[in-house]
Amino acid sequence: MTQAKFITFEGVDGSGKSTQARNLFDALTNAGIPCIFTREPGGSQGAEIIRKLLVEGDPDRWSPETEILLFNAARRDHLEKTILPALAAGQCVICDRFVDS
Repeated sequence: MTQAKFITFEGVDGSGKSTQARNLFDALTNAGIPCIFTREPGGSQGAEIIRKLLVEGDPDRWSPETEILLFNAARRDHLEKTILPALAAGQCVICDRFVDS
């Protein structure tokens, strides 16, 4: 059995990350390779709640330190609930952004 892959797409806003990630997901799925598509911040129920805290409302309400903690909390939930279970099940994971962002 081939080891599942975790592939992330990074780049500046508007560079086509989401489009290319979705294209790869579609190509792999059409080729019969089991995979999931996910994103950051978000990607799990808890991480989506945290994403909403980060992207809605006054952009200056969080200190930089608090914002980093929120991003890390979202990432940990995403890893535990979405990414690691998919990889353990042998699925390829395509992620629109990850830790490099």
